[in-house]
Amino acid sequence: MQKQSVAVLGATGPVGQKVISMLELSDRFSVEEVAASDQNLGKPYGQAVKWKNEFPLSARVGSLTLKSPYEVKSRLVISALPADQALEIEPALATKGHLLFSNASAFRMNEKVPLLIPEVNSSHLELLARQETSGKIVTNPNCSTVFLMGALAPLARVAKIENVSVVTLQALSGAGYPGVSSFDLMGNVIPHIGGEEAKIREEAKKILGSAAAPADFKLTVHVHRVPVLHGHTVATHVRFSREVRLEEAKEAIHTYQEKFPGFLEFHTAEDRPQPARDLHPHDNRVHLGRLKQDDDSCTIGLIAMGHNLVRGAAGAAIGNMEATLSFLGESQ
Repeated sequence: MQKQSVAVLGATGPVGQKVISMLELSDRFSVEEVAASDQNLGKPYGQAVKWKNEFPLSARVGSLTLKSPYEVKSRLVISALPADQALEIEPALATKGHLLFSNASAFRMNEKVPLLIPEVNSSHLELLARQETSGKIVTNPNCSTVFLMGALAPLARVAKIENVSVVTLQALSGAGYPGVSSFDLMGNVIPHIGGEEAKIREEAKKILGSAAAPADFKLTVHVHRVPVLHGHTVATHVRFSREVRLEEAKEAIHTYQEKFPGFLEFHTAEDRPQPARDLHPHDNRVHLGRLKQDDDSCTIGLIAMGHNLVRGAAGAAIGNMEATLSFLGESQ
């Protein structure tokens, strides 16, 4: 069967590179168009990109000529554009009939746009009917939000969640390339990432709510940039409306694992998960561990962790593309 053509916007950045790396292994999709900033227009992709991926760039993709985002012809488009560029470019392409799967934050909170994790809120794809354009926009969440949702989605089935406390330890690759100066980050922890805390709070409520209204639990968030190359870690304490036994939480996670194979990886060792030991370059799982209960019988604590460029970005957009095509009746 002929592969479906995909255009990648923001193709030279870390997320765009990871999209290309993952799609090169796909039996269904093929990267046929790449787009980037004006300064690289007309150049071969392999000449313009500072390739930082763990897998080598294929000669085929390296020979593709970089286009303007407005010039792409592929119906399927994955956008790794900065939010300010996405705000203008993505609606223009949707108006022309393209299906946009965006990693940008520009439209995540738009009431007509699904903020999608297929294993968590696939029903939100019904929002596509509210978009007036012939094409559509589907977004994936902020990377740390994805890992938080991997923890909260199973636990939300145990009892009503009232309050969530979140502390993130976010890898340097999440800042893009060249990212944070080594003089600022090496041997250091930076307890601030601009706009990140608000994204996590708002996105979590939209994802765990209905298509019509956000969830009503409270969130407290602190975010940190740490000297880890790949892998965001999220330490979470979840307070419920009633007492919850630790065994109830474990059972909910195992049930979720069975329902969505490949989404969650549950670790029982007391020192796991760890980015350096548990992630691989195309790891599309949310890793959970350190499930615990201390003095408060209404509160469960746990760690969620995942590859910020994969399940937190590129892999999320690819998964949303697959889920949307299935929703539209275009499963392979």
